[in-house]
Amino acid sequence: MSLTQVMRRSRLSSEMSRVAGRVVSETESLCPVCLRLVPAHNIIDGGDVYLEKNCRDHGYYKTLIWRGAGSYVEWGSHSEDLGSPARRHTPTERGCPYDCGLCPSHLAETCVTIMEVTPVCNLACPVCFASAGERPESIPSLDVIGGMYRTAAISAGTTCSVQLSGGEPTTRDDLPQIVAMGREIGFEHIQVNTNGIRIAEDIKYLEDLKQAGASVIYLQFDGTTDDIYLRIRGRELFQIKLRAIQNCAEVKMGVILVPTLVADVNLHKVGDIVSFAKSWIPVVKGIHFQPVTYVGRYPSPIPHNERVTIPDVLFALEGQTGGEIRAQNLSPRRRKESYCSFGGFFVLSEGGELMAVPGKKQGSAQCSKSCQAKPLPYEQARRFVGQRWRFSEEDAVSPIVRTGSWQSFYQRARTHYLSITCMPFQDAWSIDLQRLKRCCTHVVTPARRIVPFCAYYLTDTEGRRLHILNGGRDVS
Repeated sequence: MSLTQVMRRSRLSSEMSRVAGRVVSETESLCPVCLRLVPAHNIIDGGDVYLEKNCRDHGYYKTLIWRGAGSYVEWGSHSEDLGSPARRHTPTERGCPYDCGLCPSHLAETCVTIMEVTPVCNLACPVCFASAGERPESIPSLDVIGGMYRTAAISAGTTCSVQLSGGEPTTRDDLPQIVAMGREIGFEHIQVNTNGIRIAEDIKYLEDLKQAGASVIYLQFDGTTDDIYLRIRGRELFQIKLRAIQNCAEVKMGVILVPTLVADVNLHKVGDIVSFAKSWIPVVKGIHFQPVTYVGRYPSPIPHNERVTIPDVLFALEGQTGGEIRAQNLSPRRRKESYCSFGGFFVLSEGGELMAVPGKKQGSAQCSKSCQAKPLPYEQARRFVGQRWRFSEEDAVSPIVRTGSWQSFYQRARTHYLSITCMPFQDAWSIDLQRLKRCCTHVVTPARRIVPFCAYYLTDTEGRRLHILNGGRDVS
């Protein structure tokens, strides 16, 4: 059954989808204007799911969070425990989300640690959530970055993947030294989050990053035509992206394509992105879709038709690939908070078609005793990123086995694959503290605090960041 049929059946058969205002769950959120803690509800209205909340000073807000009430209920049934953090850095004083550090209220161990190594950027993207453009003196020193690494290691261990971000991290000439520092401390998987400009223009710099121990290039990639980049990034960039990937192929560095999805700009082009990624396997290891997040100065609520939700991305992938990517092959993380992301793993056949590799649900009839005892989801996420989001020496060797055999498929599964993932971040309009408490993507700050991603970048309607307004404390 196609996703369209599943969603249509859910809308027709689910009693909840016909009851306007039906409360699905209760939670807490923040007022977009004053960032005060307010009670909130996830409700069904008109067949879709909304977060509604009311601030006594600034009024009522209703934000679309999911298209298709029936699929929302089904999607949430896949949740499981993620594993609590082993170390707490800050006490509970004001409550979530004001005590981030991590505080005792947080319920998830770290999957990925993000480190902003500079606020400086060589672009000025309208959709950027980072605080790029700050004064050069705010660039953290190598000593500060060493402290950030050590904090991440103490908090989550060195099996956790580290992503070097910004700003634009490649504006730092010493980025290879920063990568090497992380490897010396013990981190096995270090991602470089970049717009690709420098690595497209300076292959020696890319080689230095690889030599220092960088595992993968996490490449901003919004589409395959320049009209998309003009609207999202403010300049033509496709040829730069192409040269960056070509250089990565030359130095044998894996690439993850990271499209920011905007409803009227490139949501209708996800099929083109998949086709492009297929043509660059095994250099391109995956696509990580990120629906646009409304942080910064947004004085008015975002129209519902501009929101890109998980079902929107699932529909787009299935429809625009002609069913080659099917929604049923893309599932939520088997974690306590399943509404934060989805993923699927595909092998590129010798005929050029992506073939889904099915996963096994824990506790299902298909699951063996060894599956029942599998690691916690955060451990699986770390292991997957560490093993699959990198270029291996096997990638450069063609399989020498009989075409069409299981041995051939197994060999291609080791090299010619594509992961497809999606993670919609929260903003002041959509923030759900039950989701936030279960966030496993964490930012380590220069002040050596560990802050959940959505809390770190959250802004009020005037663009003031919760993290900065709330201040910080040094973790020692």
